[in-house]
Amino acid sequence: MKTPSTVSVIAGLGLALAVHAQTASQTAYVDLSVTRGRPEHLASGWIYGMPDNYPNQIPSSWYTAMGFHWGKGGGAQLGSVGKRGWVVSLDDYKGRFASTLANYKTCRALGAEFHIYAHDLWGTDQAGGKNGKWPGDGGNFSDYDKFVKQLMADVAANMDPAHVTWDIWNEPDIQPYFWVRSAQQWVDLYIRTQKAIRANKALDAMKISGPAIGFAPGPNNAYWTTWLPQAVGNKTIPDYYTLHLLGGLGDITYDPQYTNTSLASLLRKYGAPDRQVFVNEYAAAAEMVPSGYIWWISRLERYDMFGMLANWLGGTQLHDLFGGLLTKKANPGNYAATDYAPAAGYPVYRYYGTNMTGLRVNTTGSTDRWLDVYATVGADKVRLLAGVKVHTGTYAVTIRGLKSVGYSAGSIDVTAYSFDGASTKTVLSSVEPTIRGKTSYPITNDSITIVIRQTANHTGWAYDFDVKKPKQV
Repeated sequence: MKTPSTVSVIAGLGLALAVHAQTASQTAYVDLSVTRGRPEHLASGWIYGMPDNYPNQIPSSWYTAMGFHWGKGGGAQLGSVGKRGWVVSLDDYKGRFASTLANYKTCRALGAEFHIYAHDLWGTDQAGGKNGKWPGDGGNFSDYDKFVKQLMADVAANMDPAHVTWDIWNEPDIQPYFWVRSAQQWVDLYIRTQKAIRANKALDAMKISGPAIGFAPGPNNAYWTTWLPQAVGNKTIPDYYTLHLLGGLGDITYDPQYTNTSLASLLRKYGAPDRQVFVNEYAAAAEMVPSGYIWWISRLERYDMFGMLANWLGGTQLHDLFGGLLTKKANPGNYAATDYAPAAGYPVYRYYGTNMTGLRVNTTGSTDRWLDVYATVGADKVRLLAGVKVHTGTYAVTIRGLKSVGYSAGSIDVTAYSFDGASTKTVLSSVEPTIRGKTSYPITNDSITIVIRQTANHTGWAYDFDVKKPKQV
């Protein structure tokens, strides 16, 4: 048995309660008595990250083991002649659509839904910045309308619209990268695009997402407050409200706990209907370690938000490596190489997709917002993922409602596991977490408390124990 080096799991009721009493703001809670439906792996997806060949050069087992649910593509950063996007030429659009179609085929072969990055097919990375040509310049959308018509025809001819989502435009507020004109010109683009799609009967089953604004929703975000009332007035509310949550480690405005409320407040203010929230880019680069991945999974699952990992890689690696969940044993920059290996995050998502079965149960994150937990009750075991998001300190997880899984008194033997990779460049030798040992926890007031001393900010944690009385699934 390997002795814990980064975190000590403390047994003994007296010590556990003493530490717990000192860290009330650093305690997360699990309530096994309150279920929330079957796991659907809402956070299991990423943008790009799939090679542009089909059949895919990454074996399907790497996808399926993590419950792959969402994928997204559009040919970004393909800069060679014939792959630069509509803004350069029709042939260059066709090159990017070929990349998009390959990603779509991979997703559908594995049962995942596919989202289209329309702005990349258009070619924002080739548009020439402020001096370039952008949709709606001088009030003229004619060339852009031709692009939309072409893309609609290609989707209808080559894809099943029922499994496709069209993301109208990406991050218009992140200038000069994805948009260099006014917010109103982008809103005009958005409205005409959605109306054109909805007028196309061949695409009735296809979903539309937006606004994909880079900064978080709030009353002082001019892009949100410009877009939302006009989307309401023009009856162009999307099927998914898309957010990007990519802020600093301690920035509350990019925390789903905050944006769940701030978005709801904006919707009420402008009379907008509720829709499924899709965080179609989550996790800043610094958060892409096991503790960060688990925190994000836990947050998204709690608020029933769909999620796709952001992708901070570039060049050919953008179109490979699952957005950093995978690497390669020799050279991750060798696009053609197939010596794939798990990077730091892959064992987390594999455990999430393979082990977290049965029913989700109710959880609450720590009030200091650094620790969060995701938990399920399966036919055999209770399982938890716990992540202190790129942070250190003494934390605790209190598990309540033990009677609902058959425990009334005595103690529970809990096995701890660690996810130890330090970055997206870490090459791991196994897809499994490290077994850290089994500890007996006394039951008090229908609960146990697991105390964690976190000294390495990247380490993530899993815990499991036997179910005595299975729940009805």
